Amino acid sequence: MKLTSISKSIFNKKTTDYTFVVLFLFIFSMFIIFAINPSLKTAFSLKKEEKDLTKIDSLYEKKIMDISLIQSQIEDNRENLFLLNEAMPKYPEVNKMFNDVKTIADKNLLAIKKASIADVNLTQSKKNLDKVRLIIEGKINFNNLLAFINDLFEQRRLKTINNLVVNQDKESTVSGQLDVILTIDGFYL
Repeated sequence: MKLTSISKSIFNKKTTDYTFVVLFLFIFSMFIIFAINPSLKTAFSLKKEEKDLTKIDSLYEKKIMDISLIQSQIEDNRENLFLLNEAMPKYPEVNKMFNDVKTIADKNLLAIKKASIADVNLTQSKKNLDKVRLIIEGKINFNNLLAFINDLFEQRRLKTINNLVVNQDKESTVSGQLDVILTIDGFYL
């Protein structure tokens, strides 16, 4: 008798409803843990990737626009590219640099007493820019010195005056001769 009463109490309407609800909640929670949760994680990670890819896309688009701008500038200046090679030659071309400086020195009456070349790097390096250093000692008056410097900067090869030392010549008369020491850097690739 007790067995039938226990079975009646277990299988009554209220107990089966609670059992059904508990099993439903258990199965639903397992479904959420194993099916919906990974889908939500995937959705959020894809949204983050979309934002990152949008940023990368805009960066690449900007770089492509920069490259196309540079390409159009090169196209526009194609006829003048030889000037770039003359301004920054591939090799040191020390003789050409010295001849250019000698020509304007003669033109502006710079009497060269001593000329020397320093800092020529002939090894192939990964650097973009190398230089040849030309050190000139001579005599010149002030106006001719200014004309010499202007003529030096007007030449096609890129040169800078790294150092300029000007002293009054102790042996000179009123003519205004100056002792100068010029350190000129010529650049090459």
